[in-house]
Amino acid sequence: MNKRLAAIAVAVAAIAAAAGLLASTSSGAAKAQQTIGLIEPGPGSTTAPEEESGAQAAASALGYQLAITSTDDASAQIDTIQSLIAEHAAAIMITSDSGAGAIDAVLPALAQARKAGIPTLSLEQQYPGSVWVNPSSPTQLADALADSLASQMKQRGRFVIVPCTGALPIVGIWLKDIKFYARRHYPHMRRVGVVYGGTGNGPAGTLKLRPVLKKYPHLRGLIFLCPSESYTVPPQIVHAHKVGKIFSAGIGGDCPPLYIVYANSVRAGSAEMVCPGNYTNLGYLAIWAADHLARSNTLTLTPGNYDVGGPVGTVQYYDHNQELRLGQPLTITKANVDQYAGQPCPPATPWPC
Repeated sequence: MNKRLAAIAVAVAAIAAAAGLLASTSSGAAKAQQTIGLIEPGPGSTTAPEEESGAQAAASALGYQLAITSTDDASAQIDTIQSLIAEHAAAIMITSDSGAGAIDAVLPALAQARKAGIPTLSLEQQYPGSVWVNPSSPTQLADALADSLASQMKQRGRFVIVPCTGALPIVGIWLKDIKFYARRHYPHMRRVGVVYGGTGNGPAGTLKLRPVLKKYPHLRGLIFLCPSESYTVPPQIVHAHKVGKIFSAGIGGDCPPLYIVYANSVRAGSAEMVCPGNYTNLGYLAIWAADHLARSNTLTLTPGNYDVGGPVGTVQYYDHNQELRLGQPLTITKANVDQYAGQPCPPATPWPC
């Protein structure tokens, strides 16, 4: 068994044990097994295997049958939802890689499920009307980036923030949050500039390290807000023989698993990568929430904190956007990279593998 599969096996075993404890305390009487439907993206999704691992372990321990459908086709998703309604499923969970159009297409079917008394939940992306099980907030992810760099720099020295051009609005939010957070929490770190890189897509990062070092000769750190610069700049740190002198923290894309090109930079000591959260834990949390809603015979949660236990701990529910937030960004370092890295890619495999 390779290291990654071993790590997942350990995590799932821990989740199963914790969920077993939860099952023994949440309902004293045995209940007939019900189905929870999980609609995940089709093949190619990087986060689906982790979500399914956590969800399957928790569902088994809590006495549910987990029915997984893998498709990004809106028509197939609607058919699956209608079948789950006819089956009187305990809950329906859904996520998608196809953007806002695919989400909008299935909203009426999800509304039909709720009308039938079946709670609906969405993972990662927000589906209006459904309980949104989200890894972390933009502010939490931005803070984790700053914390990662500060830890490497021993909270001292000059750094720059590197957004990408033509990026989504979220990049601007991260930029603003990091400026505020770093200034408040790390008074001995000094932001000396904001340097824009490439388009933010694929290996399109165009930032060259040497001109940046020439402009900022005492630079000790960089924070990358887009996967493009997280991909292209850390290898330049290695080639410039600046490992241990220049540090970086970056967005590692949809991780874990962490694509091997990013993992290699982490192993080389030229970067740490930050992910929105641990998706095995997210899958566990979603099943916990589905069980809570089903047992409570309600379609939503009461605002406040919930002690989920197991690998998740305490989480918070926000009523204004129906968000149940895991709240735990994941920082991948040299110490844990083997646990979260993806497998080596076949020859000639295109980016980002």
